[in-house]
Amino acid sequence: MNLLEVEGLEKSFGGVTAISDLHFEVPPGLVYSVIGPNGAGKTTLFNMLSGIYKPDEGRVRFDDHDLNGLLPHQVAQLGVSRTFQNLQLFFNMSVLDNVMVGCHLRSHSGPLSGALRLPNVRREEELTEHWGHEALEFCGLDDLIGREASALPYGALKRLEIARALASRPRLLMMDEPAAGLNDTETVELRALIRRICDAGITVLLVEHNMGLVMQVSDRILVLDYGSRLAEGSPEQIRSDPKVIEAYLGGEVQYAV
Repeated sequence: MNLLEVEGLEKSFGGVTAISDLHFEVPPGLVYSVIGPNGAGKTTLFNMLSGIYKPDEGRVRFDDHDLNGLLPHQVAQLGVSRTFQNLQLFFNMSVLDNVMVGCHLRSHSGPLSGALRLPNVRREEELTEHWGHEALEFCGLDDLIGREASALPYGALKRLEIARALASRPRLLMMDEPAAGLNDTETVELRALIRRICDAGITVLLVEHNMGLVMQVSDRILVLDYGSRLAEGSPEQIRSDPKVIEAYLGGEVQYAV
């Protein structure tokens, strides 16, 4: 059974078509990458999958749940989490507090029980802190727990956003250009982290421009061109596909990080 199914997805803004009749399936346990030039519709696709945009046509199903019409927090509650091209962090909060924000969807305490400091609230706070520590350790940030986010270097901030997404305990993690702005060493570390995430049982849907990273970390790759599916297959199939070379890669390219 596929974890994510996209059928006939379409989205236009005014007279501009961003996504056109898009079909693809993501089995569980893979790193599935979506590539394409700027304007190919990758971020629009992510925004539809996460509930920010509503599709004009088509259907999105996650683990047999219809996502059409759901709000972002409802999509997240089903087990879909994401990171963004531009960092979406609370820079005046600590590293741990930033990650604990990602756990709020798993909280069942209401405002009244929180105000009264009932025992179940304290238990949830302890569990949330435990999940936060786990996510930070997983991402190699456990030595920065008490630091304010604003004091972290850019590469650590990228991992912090990933840790916060993992703290919600998703089944599908959508990563939007996580290597943007990273140096070569940080990109190699990111590649290892993505594989660890997948090995931990979390399916990864990756949008990325760094072709070296994409080719080395992906199990399957979808290529978009002007919002339409151009090709789909293994890294080996994509790197040798004449349509991809002509429309996107522009010729023979050496992939290395």
